[in-house]
Formats: sequence, structure tokens, C-alpha cells
Amino acid sequence: MARFNRLLVSITFAAALLPSGAYAEWVQGEASLDFSGADLASVRATVIKNAIADASYKSGSVIAAEDVLINGLVLSSKAELTTAGRIQRVEILSETVKENVLTVVVNVNLTPLFDCQPQRFQKRLLVTHFALLDPRQAATGGVYNLGTHITQRFAQQFEGTLEAPDVMQIPETLTHANMWAADTLSGAELQTKATYLRDTYGQQFALYGYIRDISLFEQVSQSDELFSSDEVALRRNFTLQVFVLDTFRQRVVFDESYHSEADWPFDSHYIVDTSNSLFWRSDYGRMVLNTVNAAVSDVSAAITCEPTFARIVNVYNQQYVVDMGATHGVTMADSFQLYKQQSLPVLMSPTKSVILPVENEQLAISHLGDEVSVVTVSGAESALQLYDIVAPVEPKSAN
Repeated sequence: MARFNRLLVSITFAAALLPSGAYAEWVQGEASLDFSGADLASVRATVIKNAIADASYKSGSVIAAEDVLINGLVLSSKAELTTAGRIQRVEILSETVKENVLTVVVNVNLTPLFDCQPQRFQKRLLVTHFALLDPRQAATGGVYNLGTHITQRFAQQFEGTLEAPDVMQIPETLTHANMWAADTLSGAELQTKATYLRDTYGQQFALYGYIRDISLFEQVSQSDELFSSDEVALRRNFTLQVFVLDTFRQRVVFDESYHSEADWPFDSHYIVDTSNSLFWRSDYGRMVLNTVNAAVSDVSAAITCEPTFARIVNVYNQQYVVDMGATHGVTMADSFQLYKQQSLPVLMSPTKSVILPVENEQLAISHLGDEVSVVTVSGAESALQLYDIVAPVEPKSAN
């Protein structure tokens, strides 16, 4: 019986990124096929397709095996899947061969169907530094700067997505390991952080987190042969905690932990060059990249249908400048809805900050630039102030 290592599979979509107002569900699928007289590698792709289709069928989605295209899965721990369904990610749990029959068990991350129609307005994302929670774990291999590379990979991967957000990366020196402790994700401190990030950088969504675990361990594989010794493989964990904060609404809209592991192929005294492609082409390096890709896919889906906000950043000659323009998807046919931020007292808990729309305050666009829009006021001018929050509004379809 042959067993293959568990691996994580990234996916892309044939159409636009799928909207998600909640987290997707994992569904298990299984398929088997007799490969007598055939090449195992060619049969493997077919069995994986059928297993994914089986999981999709169990979830109620209609996804045929022919709809799932696999590229690079046989020779690599990375695969690109294109599907007409709402599949976000696939994890191969096991592959076994017994009496010329290959059996594959997969976990498929399926996004529930929602009525959300993604806006065409570009999201604005701030990527902060991902620090090592325990830097002592980096001693083996000397991978102390792994967090810097992870942060850069996040920014690069978001810029390469189908509906790429406007990405800004904070320099490493502006964050520190204790700044984003899990116990500070609510209450007054969360509001303070959100206000600081919004006022300083202007991005609506802030991606942050930390690398929780990169410890090493030994994995023993027992041999089936009588006189053969057990095989011992040195493996390394990679656990990543990812959050997304909506700095305008001052609440966390994404909170997920990712864990993977892979063989650590380097000698215990070898200092790894994390800037070298040799590291990223290793089993461990590819696993880290696949984990980051999975997080990017999940975050992109999570923020796709979140409302988009901007701010009044300047006032001159009775004209108001919004920090959102043509590069963010705004057109002259659009308008902006005015919002006001209010603090509401809550019994036995910290004050809650909410943003509420102002009735009859639709702001028409008088001039459109690449990065800004100039709006005029149709209602009472006293209602509009510097640093007020606005939301872009698409024109109603003429039906």
C-alpha cells in the first residue's frame, strides 16, 4: 500500500471571485479507479477530479468531473483548479493504492450560495507585517526573516488576484509582535487601532496576523518489510493566524488559522537563504506559499461583498474631495452616500461605534480624477464635514 503526503491545493476561478458573507464549509469526497494496464500518474488526475465532483455532489452543487481542470498536481504539491462551481480550495487527505486500485479522499472548501452581487468598486487593503510569535523557533535554518517574506508574498498575491485590491504594505518597523495580540480584538482598543489605521493610511481593510508555529518534529513511517528499518523524516510546521479588520466599521470581518506541515530538507546547522528560490522550491517552501495562497483566496472572497467606504479628505471653494476615484472603479454616473459615525452606549460593555447613513444626502460627482472625486452637495451643506465617511453608489438600472 502506497501513501502520499497530505498536501494543500490552491484554486482559481473561471469567473470572478465568488462572494462570501460567511465562511465556506468543508465537504469530504472520495473516488476509486482500477488502473490496471494504465499509467498511475494519468489515472491519478482523473480520480482526484471524481473525488472533487463527489464532494460537490454531496454538498448540493452541480459540478461535473469534466469541469475540474488540474494542472501540475502529479509532479508538484501545488495545483490550479478551474471550476464552474463555488469551490475555493481542495485538500487531499489521502491517496492509497491497493491491488491496482487508486483511492483518493479529498476535503473540498465550498462557498455557500449568497444573493450578494459584488460591487465593481475596488477594495483598499493594508497589509501589515506578519511577525514570528516565538522567534526562537527560527533558530533551525536561521529563518528569522520569514515574516518579512510572508508579508511581501501576501501583498504580491493580492495584487495578482482577479479583482486585485488597492494594496498598501506597512513597513516592518511600524508593527511589532504584541501589537496584534488575540485578546485585543474587541472593545476600546480595537476601535483605537481601527481609527489609527484608517486615519493614517486611508485603507478600509487591514490584513494582519502572525506566524504562530514553525517548530520541527520527527515523523516515523513504519516499514511493511520484515528486515527493513523504519523511516524517520524531519518535518516542520507552519501555522498562520490571519485577521482582516474593517477600519471604517471598526470590526473584524475575517479570523482564520491555517496549519500545514512539510519535510524540512535542510541540515540542522544549515543557514537557509530565504531570498533564494532554492528555499521556495523545496517541499517546505512550496507548502508555505500554498498556505499563503489559500489565505489570499479566502480573504478575497470574504471582503468581496463587504460595503465599500471612503472619506472626505479636503474642502475648498465649497467643493468636497473624496479619496476615491476612477482607478477604484468610480464613474461620473455614480454618486456618494453620506454616513455619520456615532458612538452608542451599551449596557455593561464598551461603547459601540457605528456608521449610519444620512437621509437625503446623495452627493453628485462634479469632477472625477484618478485617485479622487469632487462632489457637490444637494442638501444642507452643514451636514457635510471634513473626514466624513461616504460610500460609492452605482446608478440604478433603468428597468
